[in-house]
Amino acid sequence: MRDELSLNLRCNDLDESRLQEMTQALAKSIREQNVGAARVGQQASQPGKKGDPVALGSIILTLVSSGGVVVSLVQVLKAYIERKASLNFELSRADGKKVVLNAENLGSAQIRATSEMVDQFLKS
Repeated sequence: MRDELSLNLRCNDLDESRLQEMTQALAKSIREQNVGAARVGQQASQPGKKGDPVALGSIILTLVSSGGVVVSLVQVLKAYIERKASLNFELSRADGKKVVLNAENLGSAQIRATSEMVDQFLKS
């Protein structure tokens, strides 16, 4: 489970700057919970644009392989859904496989099933 994953945040209710603030805060939360390495994703620079090119809503994850990492990741994502129910998270692997998480599968009653689904996604 040491491969890089892409975690993309989507929310129609947030403008670009708020989405990027939330992305940076989420990356920090993931690091603080010792889930793994998390850095805000970058995109190729565009001619005529100043500053570092940042891919909006994108986090690059390298999860630690110790027990409980999936549960910790799901709990971090759940905390963000509780703040903004219209958020969607898309986890994608290098092979193109994806899983989407949202308020429906991050509710209190679904956490265990969602954790198992994410665990299977990471292992398959």
